[in-house]
Amino acid sequence: MPHVNILFNQLQKRKTEPAQVKTAIDNFEKCIDDVRNKIDDIINEAKSICTEPQGNKRRRRNNSSHDHRVAPLEVYDNIISIQKSFGSRIPFFPEYFGEYCGKFPDDKLETTCLAYPELEKTRLKTELSVIYARSDCRDLHGTLSLLKFLIQNGLEETLKQTKKLLEIIVTTYVDIKV
Repeated sequence: MPHVNILFNQLQKRKTEPAQVKTAIDNFEKCIDDVRNKIDDIINEAKSICTEPQGNKRRRRNNSSHDHRVAPLEVYDNIISIQKSFGSRIPFFPEYFGEYCGKFPDDKLETTCLAYPELEKTRLKTELSVIYARSDCRDLHGTLSLLKFLIQNGLEETLKQTKKLLEIIVTTYVDIKV
C-alpha cells in the first residue's frame, strides 16, 4: 500500500512539526477514503485482469464477491482507526509545551481519550498541565524521552495516566524524533 509508505516516510523525518503531522495524516485519510469509495471498481478491474486457475488445484473454500469486498473494507477501516488514534501523540511535542501551558489543547485531549477510553481524562489533563508548565520537560525530544524522564525521576505513580498513555504510544508507534 503506497499510501502507508508515504505516510511512514513523512513521519520519519528528523524534525517533524505537529502541523506537518496533522497535514500528512489528513492527506493519508483522504487517500484511504478515496480508495475505500472505489473498492467496487477496483474489485471489478481485478476480476477482469485475473482468471481463476484451472486444473486439479484446490479452489478456495469461499471466493464470493462479498468476501472480495468485505476484506479490503475491513483493512481500510482498521487503517483509519489506527491513524485516528495517532492524534494522541500530538500532546507530546515538547516545542509546543509552552503554548499548551498557556492554552491547554482540550481538542487533542478529547481525541486521545476517545481513542483510549481506559484513560482518566480529568487526571490526564491535570498531569499534562504539570508537564507543560515544567521547563525541564521542554528540553526532551519525543515520547520515548518523556517516558524515560518519568521513570528516571520516579514519577510513575504521580503521573500515572501520562505514563499509561506514553507506554501505549511507544509500544504502538515508531517514535517521532523532534
